[in-house]
Order: sequence, then C-alpha cells, then structure tokens
Amino acid sequence: MKRRDFIKSGAGMFAITAAGKAFGADVASNRVRLALIGCREKGRGAAVVQRAMQVPGVEIAYVCDVDARAMDFAADLVEKKGGGRPKKEKDLRKILEDKTVDGIISETPDHFHAWSAVMAMRAGKAVYVEKPCAFCPHEGEVILDTWRKTGMVFQMGSQRRSSVPFRIAAEMIRNGELIGKPVWGKTWYMTRRDSIGKGRVAAVPEWLDWELWQGPAPRVDYRDNVVHYNWHWFRNWGTGECGNNAVHFVDVARWCLGAEWPVRVTSTGGKFWMPADDDWEWPDAQNVTWNFPDGKFITWEGLCCVNTKPYMGISTGAMVYGTDGSALFGPGGGVEVFDKKGRIVRKWNTAGKTVLTNTDDRSGGGWADTTREHLENFVECIRSKSPEKAHSNAEIGVKSTFLALAANVSQSCGCAIEIDPSNGRLVTKAGEDLWRREYAKGWELV
Repeated sequence: MKRRDFIKSGAGMFAITAAGKAFGADVASNRVRLALIGCREKGRGAAVVQRAMQVPGVEIAYVCDVDARAMDFAADLVEKKGGGRPKKEKDLRKILEDKTVDGIISETPDHFHAWSAVMAMRAGKAVYVEKPCAFCPHEGEVILDTWRKTGMVFQMGSQRRSSVPFRIAAEMIRNGELIGKPVWGKTWYMTRRDSIGKGRVAAVPEWLDWELWQGPAPRVDYRDNVVHYNWHWFRNWGTGECGNNAVHFVDVARWCLGAEWPVRVTSTGGKFWMPADDDWEWPDAQNVTWNFPDGKFITWEGLCCVNTKPYMGISTGAMVYGTDGSALFGPGGGVEVFDKKGRIVRKWNTAGKTVLTNTDDRSGGGWADTTREHLENFVECIRSKSPEKAHSNAEIGVKSTFLALAANVSQSCGCAIEIDPSNGRLVTKAGEDLWRREYAKGWELV
C-alpha cells in the first residue's frame, strides 16, 4: 500500500498519531503539567479534564475557578480518577507565576478566552482554549501577535480538527479528489433555548468571586440570571449563538474550502422568538454570508429558539458543495460524500458500523473521544515544541473565530462590512467602533 493510501485508510492516521507517544510518555522527563481553568461540574471543563487525564504523561497540577464549589468538585474528580490531589487556586494570574506549569486549559466564559490565552503565552505557557478564542476581532490580532512572538503552543478547542474522518475527508476535498472544486460551505445550527427571564440585582453568592469572574469586562452589578451559562446571551461577556456555535462547523467549511480571510461579511436577523422583555441581548435568528476572494463562500443559519431540523435531518453540521458533488459533515463525526445525483458514494463512519469505504472508529460517535485526540495533539506539540503542528493552532483558530466575530459586527452595525483579505483588517468605516472592546481598568489587553 502506498503511504498516501495508508494515511487515507484511517489506520495510517492512527499509526502516525500514536507514534511518539506510546513509548515513554509517562516517564518524569516527559511529564506535562497542566492547569484547568474553569471547573464547573456541568460545564465543559469537567468533560475536558477527564479526557486530558487519559492522555499518557499528563498531570493536572492545578484546578482554578472563581466558584469555590467548582474547584472542590474538580479537585475531588482528579484525585478520584487517580491523578493525585491538584492544587486549588481561584486566580489564574498566580498559577502563571509557577514555572513548573507547562500549560493551561482555559474553559472560561468568552470574555476571558483571549485574556487567559495571551497572558499564559506571555508567561511561557502552552494554551488550550475553547472557541471562540477571542471576544472581538482585535483580540484575535493580539493572540496572533503574541503567538508569533512567544512561539508557544496554542490549540483552540475546535476538536473536529482532530477527528480522523474529518481530517481524511477535508484533505481530499482540498485536493479536489472527492467533490471537484469546493465552492460553497453551508452550515447551520438549530436548537430550542428557553427564555432567560428578567434578572434582578442580587447579593453575590458566598461561593462566587464576582469581581474576579468579571475579569477583563467592564464592571456591573451581580444579577441572578447570568452565572453560570446565561452569560452567553449578554454582550458584556458572551458572543451570542454565532460565537457560541457557528465557529464549530464554519471552521470545518473554511477548512475544506481552503478559505482564509473574507472580503465581505453580511449578517441579517434579530430577536424574534425570545420574549421582548427578557434580558437576551443577541439575535435568536441569524443568517450570515462570508464571501472570499476566489468566489468561494460560506453561509451559516442560526435559529436557536425553534427546535427544528430543516436540513439533512440533523440540527447542526456542514454541507460542502463542489463542482462534482457534495460532502456532509455531521455532529457525530461522520462524513458522507454524494455525487451530483445525490447518491452516497463514500462514507466514513465513527461508530464502527459497516460503511462503503475507509472506515475508522477511533473518534467514537460523540464529542468526548475527539476531544481526547485534540488534547493528545496538544500535548504532543508541547513535548516536541512544535506550535505550528497543533491541529487548531493560533492562525487556524483566530481565522475561524474571526468569521463569527465579524458576523456579529455586521449584525450590530446593520450593514455588510468589507475586509482586507490579505490580513483580516476592517476596510470600511462601518463597524470600527465594534472592532475592539472596552476593558476594566488593569485588565487591558494590548
């Protein structure tokens, strides 16, 4: 079998990924000490730390959260899973002073993503940060500048970049081997979220450090409908559904199309289904188009308050259309390729079931195992000091995050915005005041 065919078979991808980590990963000299930032039991951090502990040679040295209950939970979880008792520290800045820590896993709210990543890299730490990796386009510029200057490993948590089926299919599509020339990436997200109500100013719970939770964001009074999840829908801390979910499959579409910075971003929509008097500040329906220099384009449809499945029978995904066919990337990690007549001609399945060709079951059917693979890649890059080999390094992560953030700028200013495709900078006057955010004093990110 030729090397190229071996890699595409999936078994080859497995062997290449496994090489270099199977031997000696647990010896002291290869130990990688990480700090988990954001530990809530029902949050993303709890799932990620368990997958991190499955990576050979990883030690969770710290758990960090402004919620004392979350820190206790995470410390107990790590110890229960056989990882020893990690230190507890609610302030990330103190952890960054510890020279024995190799990197951080930032499972914080959106407004803390870029700040935690930049400060960690400047302190000589590797960074695994969830999407969106920035809160506004300017923060993406700061991340890229810091990454290039420090040479630290950076991985955004777009874990599908480490899915074996996705990697095989995306490479072949980019090479024109499956669907001809890729032209359009259609992406969508449909769910059913409830109203967040009208919050009231209230006393800060004794288990929460509200001042530290706000971090870089301008200070406001504590309200009883913000912590721990509803912050997504407030403009002071969240990036709406576009930042929260579009990044996942818009990233996949951009990957397949080989698209970099757009030339034009157009977003329409509004708040139609949420009650008019609740605190939800972002659109609950949004339709975005990104145009790229070579005529390729990506669209995203977000409808987060009507639980419907309007496309291909799934609530979220990416359909990449080419001149000779199309490919469907689903939420479970599988890929289906169609010819011009809509017939399935190739399929990668993550559940180990019988498929037409190129089966690989390493990624599993859900998010968890792909997250483990993404963390494995992160840790391998730390050991080899190879920041460019991270599957979602800073350049990849920032460009995909940029698409969602620029869409929010277009949505907020009510018009299309023009972008310089050579560097991702804003060309038009419209949107200038939304390109950066205001910071709390002492937390400025420059």
